[in-house]
Amino acid sequence: MKQRLDGLKLGSLVLDVPFFQASLSGYSDLSMRTLARRFGCPFALTDVMLAKSVTYPQVLAKACFQPGEDEHPVGAQILGNTPATMARAACDLVAAGYDAIDLNCACPAPKVLRRGRGGALLNHPDLVIDILKAVRDAVPCPVLMKLRIGMNHSPEAQDSFWEIVARSIENGVDALVIHGRTVSERFRGKADWDALAAVKARFPAATIVGSGDVFDPVAAVDLLKKTGLDGFVVARGAIGNPWIFRNLRCVWEGRPVPDPPDLAEQRLVMLEHLDHVLQGYPEKWGIGYFRKFMIYYVRRHPQRKQVVLTLIKAKTRAEVEAGINAWYGGEAWHE
Repeated sequence: MKQRLDGLKLGSLVLDVPFFQASLSGYSDLSMRTLARRFGCPFALTDVMLAKSVTYPQVLAKACFQPGEDEHPVGAQILGNTPATMARAACDLVAAGYDAIDLNCACPAPKVLRRGRGGALLNHPDLVIDILKAVRDAVPCPVLMKLRIGMNHSPEAQDSFWEIVARSIENGVDALVIHGRTVSERFRGKADWDALAAVKARFPAATIVGSGDVFDPVAAVDLLKKTGLDGFVVARGAIGNPWIFRNLRCVWEGRPVPDPPDLAEQRLVMLEHLDHVLQGYPEKWGIGYFRKFMIYYVRRHPQRKQVVLTLIKAKTRAEVEAGINAWYGGEAWHE
Protein backbone atom coordinates (compact mmCIF):
# COMPACT_ATOMS: atom_id res chain seq x y z
CA MET A 1 0.00 0.00 0.00
CA LYS A 2 1.36 3.42 -0.91
CA GLN A 3 2.50 5.55 2.00
CA ARG A 4 0.82 8.86 2.77
CA LEU A 5 2.56 11.92 1.38
CA ASP A 6 2.19 14.26 4.36
CA GLY A 7 5.15 16.48 5.02
CA LEU A 8 6.22 18.35 8.13
CA LYS A 9 5.27 21.85 9.26
CA LEU A 10 7.82 23.76 11.33
CA GLY A 11 6.03 27.03 11.92
CA SER A 12 5.97 28.86 8.58
CA LEU A 13 8.41 26.36 7.11
CA VAL A 14 6.69 23.46 5.32
CA LEU A 15 8.72 20.41 4.26
CA ASP A 16 7.44 17.96 1.67
CA VAL A 17 8.61 14.95 3.73
CA PRO A 18 8.57 14.43 7.52
CA PHE A 19 12.32 14.22 8.08
CA PHE A 20 15.42 16.39 7.88
CA GLN A 21 19.09 16.40 8.84
CA ALA A 22 19.90 17.13 12.46
CA SER A 23 22.67 19.36 13.72
CA LEU A 24 25.75 17.18 14.18
CA SER A 25 28.59 18.62 16.21
CA GLY A 26 31.76 18.48 14.15
CA TYR A 27 30.04 17.20 11.01
CA SER A 28 27.06 19.13 9.60
CA ASP A 29 28.98 21.82 7.76
CA LEU A 30 28.10 23.12 4.29
CA SER A 31 29.75 20.15 2.57
CA MET A 32 27.63 17.56 4.38
CA ARG A 33 24.46 19.65 4.09
CA THR A 34 24.99 20.12 0.35
CA LEU A 35 25.24 16.39 -0.27
CA ALA A 36 22.25 15.69 1.96
CA ARG A 37 20.17 18.12 -0.06
CA ARG A 38 21.28 16.61 -3.38
CA PHE A 39 20.07 13.21 -2.21
CA GLY A 40 16.66 14.47 -1.11
CA CYS A 41 16.97 16.10 2.30
CA PRO A 42 14.52 19.05 2.37
CA PHE A 43 16.05 20.95 5.29
CA ALA A 44 19.22 20.75 7.36
CA LEU A 45 20.60 22.28 10.51
CA THR A 46 24.12 23.61 10.89
CA ASP A 47 26.74 22.34 13.25
CA VAL A 48 26.01 23.83 16.67
CA MET A 49 27.25 27.42 17.05
CA LEU A 50 28.20 29.05 20.33
CA ALA A 51 25.87 32.02 20.68
CA LYS A 52 28.38 34.41 22.21
CA SER A 53 30.80 33.75 19.33
CA VAL A 54 28.16 34.38 16.67
CA THR A 55 27.49 37.84 18.10
CA TYR A 56 30.96 38.98 16.98
CA PRO A 57 30.68 40.27 13.38
CA GLN A 58 34.20 39.12 12.51
CA VAL A 59 33.29 35.58 13.56
CA LEU A 60 29.93 35.44 11.82
CA ALA A 61 31.54 36.80 8.65
CA LYS A 62 33.67 33.65 8.31
CA ALA A 63 32.56 31.34 5.50
CA CYS A 64 31.96 28.41 7.86
CA PHE A 65 29.26 30.39 9.67
CA GLN A 66 27.43 31.50 6.54
CA PRO A 67 24.61 29.58 4.82
CA GLY A 68 25.24 28.40 1.28
CA GLU A 69 23.68 30.35 -1.54
CA ASP A 70 21.63 27.42 -2.81
CA GLU A 71 20.82 25.51 0.37
CA HIS A 72 17.62 27.14 1.55
CA PRO A 73 15.83 26.39 3.72
CA VAL A 74 18.58 25.94 6.30
CA GLY A 75 18.50 26.34 10.07
CA ALA A 76 21.13 27.44 12.54
CA GLN A 77 21.49 25.73 15.90
CA ILE A 78 22.80 27.87 18.77
CA LEU A 79 24.21 26.95 22.16
CA GLY A 80 24.24 29.19 25.21
CA ASN A 81 22.64 29.95 28.57
CA THR A 82 22.06 33.71 28.52
CA PRO A 83 18.70 34.81 27.06
CA ALA A 84 19.92 38.17 25.74
CA THR A 85 22.97 36.63 24.05
CA MET A 86 20.91 33.85 22.52
CA ALA A 87 18.41 36.39 21.18
CA ARG A 88 21.13 38.57 19.69
CA ALA A 89 22.81 35.58 18.08
CA ALA A 90 19.48 34.47 16.62
CA CYS A 91 18.91 37.93 15.13
CA ASP A 92 22.39 38.01 13.62
CA LEU A 93 21.96 34.54 12.10
CA VAL A 94 18.60 35.43 10.57
CA ALA A 95 20.21 38.58 9.13
CA ALA A 96 22.94 36.36 7.68
CA GLY A 97 20.29 34.38 5.81
CA TYR A 98 19.24 31.46 8.01
CA ASP A 99 15.62 30.38 7.77
CA ALA A 100 15.09 28.90 11.25
CA ILE A 101 16.71 28.90 14.68
CA ASP A 102 17.21 25.75 16.77
CA LEU A 103 17.93 26.08 20.51
CA ASN A 104 20.27 23.41 21.84
CA CYS A 105 19.08 22.19 25.24
CA ALA A 106 20.32 18.65 24.70
CA CYS A 107 24.08 18.40 24.12
CA PRO A 108 25.56 15.80 26.52
CA ALA A 109 29.24 16.68 26.00
CA PRO A 110 30.96 17.10 29.40
CA LYS A 111 32.66 20.38 28.42
CA VAL A 112 29.26 21.80 27.46
CA LEU A 113 27.58 20.60 30.64
CA ARG A 114 30.34 22.06 32.83
CA ARG A 115 29.54 25.50 31.42
CA GLY A 116 25.82 25.12 32.11
CA ARG A 117 24.88 24.87 28.44
CA GLY A 118 23.17 22.27 26.28
CA GLY A 119 21.73 19.41 28.28
CA ALA A 120 22.53 21.15 31.56
CA LEU A 121 19.63 23.51 30.83
CA LEU A 122 17.19 20.66 31.42
CA ASN A 123 17.77 21.20 35.14
CA HIS A 124 16.59 24.81 34.82
CA PRO A 125 13.10 25.11 33.29
CA ASP A 126 12.77 28.84 34.05
CA LEU A 127 16.00 29.62 32.21
CA VAL A 128 15.00 27.50 29.22
CA ILE A 129 11.72 29.36 28.93
CA ASP A 130 13.43 32.74 29.34
CA ILE A 131 15.75 31.82 26.46
CA LEU A 132 12.86 30.66 24.29
CA LYS A 133 10.83 33.80 24.95
CA ALA A 134 13.80 36.07 24.25
CA VAL A 135 14.55 34.36 20.94
CA ARG A 136 10.89 33.98 19.97
CA ASP A 137 10.37 37.72 20.49
CA ALA A 138 13.54 38.62 18.57
CA VAL A 139 13.14 36.74 15.29
CA PRO A 140 10.32 36.29 12.76
CA CYS A 141 11.36 32.81 11.64
CA PRO A 142 10.49 29.38 13.07
CA VAL A 143 12.10 28.57 16.42
CA LEU A 144 12.83 24.95 17.24
CA MET A 145 14.17 23.48 20.46
CA LYS A 146 16.32 20.36 20.79
CA LEU A 147 15.76 18.40 24.02
CA ARG A 148 16.58 15.04 25.56
CA ILE A 149 14.10 13.13 27.72
CA GLY A 150 15.61 14.50 30.92
CA MET A 151 18.97 14.92 32.58
CA ASN A 152 18.49 11.37 33.89
CA HIS A 153 15.59 9.14 34.90
CA SER A 154 15.17 10.54 38.41
CA PRO A 155 11.69 11.85 39.34
CA GLU A 156 13.09 15.37 39.68
CA ALA A 157 14.67 15.28 36.23
CA GLN A 158 11.49 13.92 34.68
CA ASP A 159 9.41 16.66 36.32
CA SER A 160 11.76 19.27 34.87
CA PHE A 161 11.55 17.70 31.41
CA TRP A 162 7.75 17.70 31.37
CA GLU A 163 7.65 21.26 32.68
CA ILE A 164 9.96 22.41 29.88
CA VAL A 165 7.88 20.62 27.26
CA ALA A 166 4.59 22.07 28.49
CA ARG A 167 5.83 25.61 28.96
CA SER A 168 7.73 25.64 25.66
CA ILE A 169 4.57 24.73 23.82
CA GLU A 170 2.63 27.38 25.75
CA ASN A 171 5.24 29.97 24.78
CA GLY A 172 5.11 29.35 21.06
CA VAL A 173 7.94 27.00 20.18
CA ASP A 174 7.34 25.87 16.61
CA ALA A 175 8.68 22.35 17.12
CA LEU A 176 10.34 20.25 19.79
CA VAL A 177 13.03 17.91 18.50
CA ILE A 178 13.49 15.32 21.22
CA HIS A 179 16.23 12.71 21.43
CA GLY A 180 15.06 9.50 23.09
CA ARG A 181 17.88 9.27 25.63
CA THR A 182 18.67 11.19 28.79
CA VAL A 183 21.69 13.47 28.96
CA SER A 184 23.47 11.11 31.33
CA GLU A 185 23.01 8.21 28.88
CA ARG A 186 24.73 10.17 26.10
CA PHE A 187 24.57 7.63 23.21
CA ARG A 188 24.56 4.42 25.24
CA GLY A 189 21.79 1.88 24.94
CA LYS A 190 18.79 2.30 22.70
CA ALA A 191 16.78 5.46 22.11
CA ASP A 192 13.38 5.33 23.86
CA TRP A 193 10.80 6.19 21.23
CA ASP A 194 7.99 5.15 23.56
CA ALA A 195 8.91 8.17 25.68
CA LEU A 196 8.66 10.36 22.58
CA ALA A 197 5.27 8.87 21.75
CA ALA A 198 4.13 9.76 25.28
CA VAL A 199 5.01 13.42 24.63
CA LYS A 200 2.97 13.46 21.43
CA ALA A 201 0.07 11.73 23.17
CA ARG A 202 0.03 14.35 25.92
CA PHE A 203 0.40 17.28 23.50
CA PRO A 204 -1.27 16.14 20.27
CA ALA A 205 -1.50 19.63 18.77
CA ALA A 206 2.22 20.35 19.17
CA THR A 207 4.85 19.51 16.56
CA ILE A 208 7.02 16.76 18.06
CA VAL A 209 10.00 15.50 16.08
CA GLY A 210 11.83 12.35 17.15
CA SER A 211 15.56 11.75 17.26
CA GLY A 212 17.78 8.80 18.02
CA ASP A 213 19.03 5.70 16.20
CA VAL A 214 17.68 6.54 12.75
CA PHE A 215 19.85 4.30 10.57
CA ASP A 216 17.38 2.15 8.64
CA PRO A 217 14.80 3.92 6.42
CA VAL A 218 12.12 1.25 6.68
CA ALA A 219 12.47 1.02 10.47
CA ALA A 220 12.40 4.81 10.79
CA VAL A 221 9.18 5.18 8.82
CA ASP A 222 7.63 2.33 10.79
CA LEU A 223 8.56 4.09 14.04
CA LEU A 224 7.00 7.30 12.82
CA LYS A 225 3.74 5.52 12.05
CA LYS A 226 3.80 3.62 15.34
CA THR A 227 4.51 6.62 17.58
CA GLY A 228 2.31 9.18 15.85
CA LEU A 229 5.11 11.76 15.88
CA ASP A 230 5.11 14.51 13.31
CA GLY A 231 8.55 13.71 11.96
CA PHE A 232 12.09 12.67 12.77
CA VAL A 233 15.65 13.84 12.23
CA VAL A 234 18.53 11.90 10.75
CA ALA A 235 21.75 12.41 12.69
CA ARG A 236 24.61 9.89 12.87
CA GLY A 237 22.89 7.79 10.20
CA ALA A 238 23.70 10.46 7.61
CA ILE A 239 27.47 10.62 8.23
CA GLY A 240 29.16 9.24 5.13
CA ASN A 241 25.72 8.14 3.97
CA PRO A 242 23.79 10.81 2.04
CA TRP A 243 21.96 7.95 0.30
CA ILE A 244 19.82 7.56 3.42
CA PHE A 245 17.74 10.57 2.35
CA ARG A 246 17.08 9.12 -1.10
CA ASN A 247 16.04 5.84 0.46
CA LEU A 248 13.84 7.52 3.06
CA ARG A 249 11.98 9.37 0.32
CA CYS A 250 11.41 6.11 -1.52
CA VAL A 251 10.06 4.37 1.57
CA TRP A 252 7.87 7.31 2.52
CA GLU A 253 6.41 7.63 -0.97
CA GLY A 254 5.89 3.89 -1.41
CA ARG A 255 8.48 3.52 -4.17
CA PRO A 256 11.08 0.74 -4.48
CA VAL A 257 14.32 1.45 -2.64
CA PRO A 258 17.31 1.51 -5.02
CA ASP A 259 20.11 -0.98 -4.67
CA PRO A 260 22.99 0.15 -2.43
CA PRO A 261 25.49 2.37 -4.26
CA ASP A 262 28.18 0.44 -6.08
CA LEU A 263 31.85 1.29 -5.73
CA ALA A 264 31.78 3.59 -8.74
CA GLU A 265 29.00 5.72 -7.24
CA GLN A 266 30.64 5.71 -3.82
CA ARG A 267 33.86 6.94 -5.43
CA LEU A 268 32.14 9.86 -7.12
CA VAL A 269 30.32 10.93 -3.96
CA MET A 270 33.47 10.70 -1.83
CA LEU A 271 35.40 12.81 -4.33
CA GLU A 272 32.55 15.32 -4.48
CA HIS A 273 32.48 15.54 -0.69
CA LEU A 274 36.25 16.00 -0.54
CA ASP A 275 36.04 18.77 -3.13
CA HIS A 276 33.32 20.56 -1.12
CA VAL A 277 35.44 20.35 2.04
CA LEU A 278 38.56 21.72 0.35
CA GLN A 279 36.62 24.63 -1.11
CA GLY A 280 36.06 25.84 2.43
CA TYR A 281 39.21 24.83 4.31
CA PRO A 282 42.98 24.89 3.78
CA GLU A 283 44.22 21.61 2.32
CA LYS A 284 46.14 20.31 5.35
CA TRP A 285 43.28 21.00 7.78
CA GLY A 286 40.62 19.90 5.30
CA ILE A 287 42.23 16.50 4.71
CA GLY A 288 42.25 15.82 8.44
CA TYR A 289 38.65 16.94 8.72
CA PHE A 290 37.54 14.76 5.80
CA ARG A 291 38.96 11.65 7.50
CA LYS A 292 36.02 11.73 9.93
CA PHE A 293 33.62 11.25 7.04
CA MET A 294 35.88 8.83 5.22
CA ILE A 295 35.76 6.37 8.13
CA TYR A 296 32.00 6.15 7.62
CA TYR A 297 32.08 6.02 3.82
CA VAL A 298 34.48 3.08 3.71
CA ARG A 299 32.23 0.89 5.85
CA ARG A 300 30.53 -0.16 2.62
CA HIS A 301 33.74 -1.39 1.00
CA PRO A 302 34.37 -5.18 0.92
CA GLN A 303 37.95 -4.56 2.05
CA ARG A 304 37.25 -1.80 4.54
CA LYS A 305 40.33 -2.30 6.73
CA GLN A 306 42.76 -2.12 3.83
CA VAL A 307 41.03 0.98 2.43
CA VAL A 308 41.24 2.73 5.79
CA LEU A 309 44.95 1.92 6.09
CA THR A 310 45.56 3.47 2.69
CA LEU A 311 43.48 6.60 3.12
CA ILE A 312 44.45 7.35 6.71
CA LYS A 313 48.06 7.80 5.56
CA ALA A 314 47.14 10.28 2.83
CA LYS A 315 48.32 13.79 3.66
CA THR A 316 47.50 15.74 0.51
CA ARG A 317 44.52 16.07 -1.80
CA ALA A 318 46.36 14.21 -4.54
CA GLU A 319 47.11 11.30 -2.20
CA VAL A 320 43.53 11.06 -0.96
CA GLU A 321 42.15 11.17 -4.50
CA ALA A 322 44.67 8.56 -5.65
CA GLY A 323 43.69 6.26 -2.80
CA ILE A 324 39.97 6.64 -3.50
CA ASN A 325 40.48 6.09 -7.23
CA ALA A 326 42.58 2.99 -6.60
CA TRP A 327 40.19 1.30 -4.21
CA TYR A 328 36.95 2.43 -5.79
CA GLY A 329 38.03 2.46 -9.43
CA GLY A 330 38.18 -1.31 -9.78
CA GLU A 331 41.96 -1.64 -9.64
CA ALA A 332 43.44 -2.36 -6.22
CA TRP A 333 40.82 -4.47 -4.50
CA HIS A 334 40.59 -6.99 -7.37
CA GLU A 335 44.29 -7.78 -7.28
